[in-house]
Amino acid sequence: MDVNQNELRKLAVVTPGLETQSEADFRKALSGGKPMVVDFGSNSCIPCRQLRPVLQTIRKDYAGKLEVLIIDIRNNQKLAAEYQIQMIPTVVFFDPAGKEVFRHQGFMSEEKVKDQLTKMRVV
Repeated sequence: MDVNQNELRKLAVVTPGLETQSEADFRKALSGGKPMVVDFGSNSCIPCRQLRPVLQTIRKDYAGKLEVLIIDIRNNQKLAAEYQIQMIPTVVFFDPAGKEVFRHQGFMSEEKVKDQLTKMRVV
């Protein structure tokens, strides 16, 4: 079955101000001393793009307290392999020391993201 990319783009959610980051951006944020929420996904993945407004809200609500990154696995295959990303979207939570503390595969609601951040004591 052929996928019409133009029709797919029409269905996708576009969220200005939340662009994908590079491996260098990821490494810098990982060593930055703040908790992180990282979405490993793809710009062509509908659930990944539907997650973007949730992450935009999280970035705004927790400004200065944590980093929110979007990693497009098609452009960062080495990083995706390193973190054993098997399904997209995969949302990975890191503590301030850069240690992975939780991961979720698939779409994640704002409430569930905030619940996890509360468990991590990010307030």
